[in-house]
Amino acid sequence: MKKITLIASLFAATSSFAQLIINEVDADQTGTDTTEFLELKSDTPNFAMDGYVVVLFNGSNDTSYTAVDLTGFSTDANGFFIIGSDATPGVDIALGPDNTIQNGADAIAIYTGTAADFPNGTPVTSTNLVDAIVYGTSDDDDPELLAGLGETVQYDENLNGQKDIESLQLDGNGSFCTAAPTLRATNSCPTAGVNDFNNKQFTISPNPAQGFLNITSPLAGEKKVVIYDVLGKQVMNATVTAERMNINQLNSGVYIVQITQGTISETKKLVVK
Repeated sequence: MKKITLIASLFAATSSFAQLIINEVDADQTGTDTTEFLELKSDTPNFAMDGYVVVLFNGSNDTSYTAVDLTGFSTDANGFFIIGSDATPGVDIALGPDNTIQNGADAIAIYTGTAADFPNGTPVTSTNLVDAIVYGTSDDDDPELLAGLGETVQYDENLNGQKDIESLQLDGNGSFCTAAPTLRATNSCPTAGVNDFNNKQFTISPNPAQGFLNITSPLAGEKKVVIYDVLGKQVMNATVTAERMNINQLNSGVYIVQITQGTISETKKLVVK
């Protein structure tokens, strides 16, 4: 996995930190999967994606099977961009008629670079990584994909037993929920309840953050917060009772935040600018 200084320099070179993210993935549908899609989202509308590439990784051997060069393309007026099967409504880059995005355990990543940097069979890597998701459909976790992309959670599109009619959607707090697809529209992750501990127990904000981080929970009491860099090195360890936590000591970069309260533990991806 790459160092924070490398991440910061790469994002500075593209003039915007964490500008492009994976917003929604629908990898499994009824029948032959003719409308699979990956939805990207930019912080700003009509964002030129020159110098970015999307890479799809096969969990069976943890190597790439498709690379999509984004140079020459831009997100739309709402910041969305769709990659998927030919019949996907409004698809921007079509990959083929069906079964274009594997069901899992697999991964999708955004890098700075070109498709030529990722010929089929390229081993999973975090070098020049911008964003990633490891996912499946009730599959065992793939530790090589998780470690290779600096991720801690493999998201299950079949979480509700509805893999054919639900997608994985970014929930705004660094996690993904499962819900009916929201192609080129606001994601529809349900609101967390007190007893809902499936990646919805804690929220962190703002994200990206600078100087401080708000950590909220529907439960009262202390929260243990441990923060790791992308190399897996612990950089902060604190027990907090208030919502606001000082993170002035963190440099710009991508971090993993582990929050524990009682018997509940959850990890979140944090961007510090």
